[in-house]
Amino acid sequence: MHLKILFILSVVITFVSCGTNSVKDKSNTKETETIHDAGTGNEKIQENQTENVHWSYDGESGPEKWATLCPAYAACNGKKQSPVDLSSALSAEANVKLDRTYHCVSDIEVINNGHSVQINYKGGVVNVLKVNGKEYELKQFHFHCPSEHTLDGEHFDGEAHFVHVAEDGDISVIGVFLKEGAKSDFMEKIIKSIPEKPGESHIITDEICAGKVFSPDDEYYVYEGSLTTPPCTEGVNWFVRKKPVEVSKEQIEAIKKVMPPHNARPVQPLNGRTFGQLDE
Repeated sequence: MHLKILFILSVVITFVSCGTNSVKDKSNTKETETIHDAGTGNEKIQENQTENVHWSYDGESGPEKWATLCPAYAACNGKKQSPVDLSSALSAEANVKLDRTYHCVSDIEVINNGHSVQINYKGGVVNVLKVNGKEYELKQFHFHCPSEHTLDGEHFDGEAHFVHVAEDGDISVIGVFLKEGAKSDFMEKIIKSIPEKPGESHIITDEICAGKVFSPDDEYYVYEGSLTTPPCTEGVNWFVRKKPVEVSKEQIEAIKKVMPPHNARPVQPLNGRTFGQLDE
């Protein structure tokens, strides 16, 4: 899982470039959600790929076709893909120790990238997730409605993905289910700044405290998977929080209004994967 990756900051719009979604390694290819929701607000570069390829959540460029749209998207037909269906009976025990150090940050960027609403961290104060002692920096978080992961076959109203990247390019994502209920102060600050048109970005002047979404006693479904959008890179550490976060119906509708009607990839086969274990 060791890679050397060149990241460039970019604003991701509806068209995603095969030439800017991945980088070759000795044995594998690894990318970060463009890192667009696709991802981290950063993109990777792959040599000898220059074709711009549009992907979507339906029709001829929908999830069933992703692997055929571009050679760099071949992993979308892989054996360790995300999202997956989870079971409420699953144990939270895992061979993983998680530590989070998140700080409140202001003046960060929110983008409507045509696929999702995404909040990008631009450096400065570093928010860190440690997985068994290895550090991953929070690069961005974004939203899907309905949820991509399912629980006992059922979707939640939405799901937030907190995307972290290590210095060697390894990726860890925390998934948080969103459930209709009480109004969320965290979400309200974001909604006030959401751009309505794809390709637009705004600066959130309010202080965003991602740490307030979590608590020290959180439990997670742990498994090895992939990015949930092209290029569907595998080898991603997934931590899906068991307890959903409540957001109001109005807040859910505000996010859905500016995103595709259904920006959730269908659940993928487990293919023998075991929950609670990551590739070491």
